[in-house]
Amino acid sequence: MAHPVPDALRGLLDGSDGGVLGEVVEKEVRVFAAPDGGELFFTTVRVHGTDLATGAKETVLVTFPGGFISETRGAHSSTAPPADATRVGRRVLMFHRHVEDIAAGFSGDVLVSGSGGLFQWFTSRKGEVIVQGGGPGSGIERNLRVADLRADVRRRLEREDEGR
Repeated sequence: MAHPVPDALRGLLDGSDGGVLGEVVEKEVRVFAAPDGGELFFTTVRVHGTDLATGAKETVLVTFPGGFISETRGAHSSTAPPADATRVGRRVLMFHRHVEDIAAGFSGDVLVSGSGGLFQWFTSRKGEVIVQGGGPGSGIERNLRVADLRADVRRRLEREDEGR
């Protein structure tokens, strides 16, 4: 049964190229020279899992600003998720979109809406995969079954195909 997609979720879906539901298997912080002579830090996580729309297996590299190479060398970013939210082994749903020049010619997929494009998930006692909601104003406000979320994503993709 179709249900209305909340505006915040619609905005998150419309701003992304896709979503990956999986586990963080690697995390790396890169540093680039800033135009002003300083340093720009970006964290890239490798997520192995499934494409949210199709359920196909995939591995995606998702980048966001900030991160630390050592305890003293790095930078915080107000739009980045907390370090623990993207640690290796963490179960995540990450919405991402491709950007041609993240920094210094580095291209790739970036996390959509800062930390607003990142959610945790768990498996219920019934065996259903549940994405944990982020509260009011979040793209996914309340806990949501992945099966329902996939249906919303498929409907969005079908509307895009009809509009072409």
